[in-house]
Amino acid sequence: MRKSYFAGIVGVSIAAGLVIVAAAAAQYGSAPKPQEQAKPFTAAFFGPWNEAVAKTHVPMVKFEKTDKGLKVTVQIDNHPMDPQKPHWIEWIRIEDLEGNKLAEKAFKPTDPSPPMAEFELAATYDKLKVFEHCNVHGTWLNETAVEIK
Repeated sequence: MRKSYFAGIVGVSIAAGLVIVAAAAAQYGSAPKPQEQAKPFTAAFFGPWNEAVAKTHVPMVKFEKTDKGLKVTVQIDNHPMDPQKPHWIEWIRIEDLEGNKLAEKAFKPTDPSPPMAEFELAATYDKLKVFEHCNVHGTWLNETAVEIK
């Protein structure tokens, strides 16, 4: 009797968990995996999302010349880092125009919001590709000219 009662509680708990996961997926959608997404979303091409989503996902980039080369600061404005929803930025990456990875930072859902990364690059560039990947909305790109202010 006790075993079947316990098994019933476990079964109901698992079913409730699946319902919660399914509800979250329905509400927040499902991010395309980087290898499944044909091309990154941008401010001009936001795929199945809308302009409001684009505004909170396109990486904001600042450049500063240093003695070592180039300091690049990347921030994803107004984006949550929330393990409860779940919704967060998984990583930020910088590439040159040939697609060579120059720097990358991984994030955890519990990291502070807004997600930000600072990178020191040994060389300077005319233009860089800055990517971020959101677990809900996929990979976003800001291909930007390096303008030092």
